[in-house]
Amino acid sequence: MLSMEYQPPIDIRQVTGHVVGLGSHRALQSKTDCRGIITQASRSLAEISGFAVDELIGQPHNILRHPDMPDTVYYLMWQTIQADDEFFGIVKNRCKNGDHYWVLTRVAPIVREGQTQGYTSARFLPRADVVPEWERLFADMRAAEQRSGHDDQRRFAPAVEVMNRFVRRHGYANLQQMVLSSRG
Repeated sequence: MLSMEYQPPIDIRQVTGHVVGLGSHRALQSKTDCRGIITQASRSLAEISGFAVDELIGQPHNILRHPDMPDTVYYLMWQTIQADDEFFGIVKNRCKNGDHYWVLTRVAPIVREGQTQGYTSARFLPRADVVPEWERLFADMRAAEQRSGHDDQRRFAPAVEVMNRFVRRHGYANLQQMVLSSRG
């Protein structure tokens, strides 16, 4: 019996713990359709992630998602971009071989004639000194998601509160301000 379920080309749970630096790659770019399927990927993104451009095209963008990332971050991203606003975040992405890299990401809707056609994303190197703080925040957010006891959207509320406290503790009015201050 054939399964029509999405089967990733790699084991997306495999992680090595090894960090890959962006080096001279200053901006990693991609575009997706409205469902998050990659339609364009820059050569720089392919090189850093270990995928060929052709391997990325047609795949869900979450092929790059590292399992350490809290679901809440992506929930907030989708809420924001589907409201035709820009989303800014710090993200830990997973390479094809299980290594990872950190980026400051901007995701924005592509709107033509009043209709969202897809999304564009540009990623930049965050300052190295902020990465440990974000790593701790993400661990705290994942723990809050698990403690919530809910398996629907209600599980995001405790993690959002953890994130909001983190942002306020660092003296920022909102997540976007804090993220933008983290650019390398």
